[in-house]
Amino acid sequence: MQSLSLPLVLSVISSAVTAVFAFIVLRRWWEKPRPHLLAWGIGLFLYFLGSLSQVILTFIWSPLFFALWYWCGALMVPAWLGQGTIYLLVRRGSIARNVMMALILVGIMTLPWTLFLTPFNASAWHPGADMTQIYRDEVAPDGTVIHQGIMAGSSKGTVRFFSPVMNVWGTVALVGGAIYSAYIFRRKNIMRNRVVGNWLIATGALLPALGGALIRLGDPSFKYIGEMLGAILIFWGFWLTTHVPDEEQPTPAPKVPQAVGD
Repeated sequence: MQSLSLPLVLSVISSAVTAVFAFIVLRRWWEKPRPHLLAWGIGLFLYFLGSLSQVILTFIWSPLFFALWYWCGALMVPAWLGQGTIYLLVRRGSIARNVMMALILVGIMTLPWTLFLTPFNASAWHPGADMTQIYRDEVAPDGTVIHQGIMAGSSKGTVRFFSPVMNVWGTVALVGGAIYSAYIFRRKNIMRNRVVGNWLIATGALLPALGGALIRLGDPSFKYIGEMLGAILIFWGFWLTTHVPDEEQPTPAPKVPQAVGD
């Protein structure tokens, strides 16, 4: 039986947190259908699916779960969470809906591309492997390949092209929207819990992004802790922003764009 490693434990915790979080958000959407809740719910479900795939890949090799691990984490999760924030803050015209259509199109295109058209080197996998250390080639300073990864150099120019674009766009939308919302509530001097909650969401969104950036720089050590803490902080922030004490309810005011938590 595979011994418990820190990446495995952190992945299990991330899976549990995001499973509960996705259920709460999707149930809220079911009871009160709003597009931002649906987008967040999809993003959180994909967060859970990516974390669960990490757990499964610790024990067995599966092209399906590796493809889901990469597709969810590298392409879809930040983009869908960011899309929820765009729906919440951009109320005029059809901007949010058009972005949503583009996101769906990219998702429909890249999932089968990842599953069926991206070459995987299964020999790079071994039981208990840390996926962040074996998913791509280990390269020497002179460019020589020391060890081939699962997504070897031959996969460059395939679905990996979309990874930085989707991650940067989604992270900027989610973090920027949360900071903007915190600023609005702070300026109005109302709902301190939403100020704190939005700062937690912004911080939580930055942590997985930082982990991904460090992986690209050759240091995967922060990936799992950033992923777990990110899920916990975003969950905590969401909980604070959606549970407003009665005494802090704002008085009626002219209609303005909503901030995260509305």
